[in-house]
Amino acid sequence: MKRIIILCILVFAAIPAFAQSDYYSKKAQEYTREAEYYQKKAQDYRREADYYLNKAAGYDREAAYYLQRGDTSRAQTQQRYARDATDKANLQLRFAQEAEDKAVMYLRWAADALKKN
Repeated sequence: MKRIIILCILVFAAIPAFAQSDYYSKKAQEYTREAEYYQKKAQDYRREADYYLNKAAGYDREAAYYLQRGDTSRAQTQQRYARDATDKANLQLRFAQEAEDKAVMYLRWAADALKKN
């Protein structure tokens, strides 16, 4: 009878240690999923920045065409469109950098959670 009681006490004493270990591994998995999400967001922002840079290049070509024809008003309009597209591309690149920073932060947290494990 004493053995059974001692065995039960040991088992119940070990359960919190296993639960703690499981908690940190689950937290690490959560952080890894968040990091993957932000990495995907960064890729999407970069793809959108490429889109705007291509638009800006097209507007620059249009502006050169209109300058060649002597239509300075339309050329200025196209140059303004190109500047706006470039600004949007820079904004998307800034968003991408912020998303990558968050991904790195979550990966660091995941590593810390695994160290506690």
